[in-house]
Amino acid sequence: MVTQEKGKILIVDDEKDLVEMLAYQLNRRGYPILKAFDGVEAWKTIEAERPDLLILDLMMPNLDGWELCRLIRRSQHKTIRAIGILMLTARATQEDKIYGLEIGADDYLVKPFSLNELILRVEKMMEKHQSLVQLQEEVKTLQTAMEAREVHLKQVAHDLKSPLISIGFSARRMLRKEQNEETSKALQTIFHNSLHLTQWIDDALLDPPPVDPHLEGHKKEVEVRSLILQTIELLKEVASEKSIEVVFQDAPIHFKPSLHEALIRRVLTNLLSNALKYTPRGGRVEISLKYYFSQKGTGVMEIVVADNGIGIPEEESEKIFEPYYRGKNVSHEEGKGTGLSFVKKVIDMHGGKILVQSEITKGSTFSILLPIKNVPIEVTGEWYSKDFPLPKQ
Repeated sequence: MVTQEKGKILIVDDEKDLVEMLAYQLNRRGYPILKAFDGVEAWKTIEAERPDLLILDLMMPNLDGWELCRLIRRSQHKTIRAIGILMLTARATQEDKIYGLEIGADDYLVKPFSLNELILRVEKMMEKHQSLVQLQEEVKTLQTAMEAREVHLKQVAHDLKSPLISIGFSARRMLRKEQNEETSKALQTIFHNSLHLTQWIDDALLDPPPVDPHLEGHKKEVEVRSLILQTIELLKEVASEKSIEVVFQDAPIHFKPSLHEALIRRVLTNLLSNALKYTPRGGRVEISLKYYFSQKGTGVMEIVVADNGIGIPEEESEKIFEPYYRGKNVSHEEGKGTGLSFVKKVIDMHGGKILVQSEITKGSTFSILLPIKNVPIEVTGEWYSKDFPLPKQ
């Protein structure tokens, strides 16, 4: 009895007796069978029935097996291109076998052949095909689930905006009436942080996502010094709770490079947040900003975030930038392992580099190196440096 659970097989050969014999033997094993006796008839059957496997003779009238194989592999339809092809031929030269495989055959059998060998090869190819179909279905299911989750997360992010805006403006109203300096500073922190979080939510809701390879249209002149100070202010309560001293060493010159401000803000927040997370109570985090300029109007901006925390094992210094990777010595801290991969992606998109130096129990130093263009001649003249820290691409 034929079962539809097995994939369809199309047998194509101008020897009708051979086609009928193969059809009978494979049908007995539960495979639905289609038949064609030349290449043109086979192509029409393929377009109409979309078989899973093709047993194909090479030497046929009208349209030979070579050309039919090319048609299949060049088809615009994915299901046709994915058909398994087992070639049958009386030509046994090594060149013919190689050529058949090169144009898209999956397997090759020389006439006269053993029926048992053909059936075994068919079963192996069908198992492979079924596994591939199942894998594609699983990928599709996973893709659907991920899309649904993304929609849900975007909805949650969107719903967070209203209470954040409300918190921010409530703090601003209270700030107008508050006279106590310490309370006023706390309210200012609440107000500014609510604005930053609202902006991040807007970035997350962008379509395409904020980490877009085409950043040029989103760049503008950014005062990085101000971004660093805002980041320190954003996380000052975290530092205070652990009695960690955060020190900022500013550059001796103020320059506004062209950057994607929202993404660089998130980069700085990620790096400082990590430094505070993995630095013990009473520790110290240093942030420094430096510029290096050439006489040709180009340069490099360097942002360094250094801590005296737990450090990173040497063998993990490259892996930490991989998505979802977490170091062996950070299991005591919560995290998903996505922060540093995001940082690296943003820096890469700006054409820069992120470097790390670390020693266990001594701390870590992350250096962001971003290229700068179109520097005014008065700046390059005053601050020209021969020592460019940016590694060659």
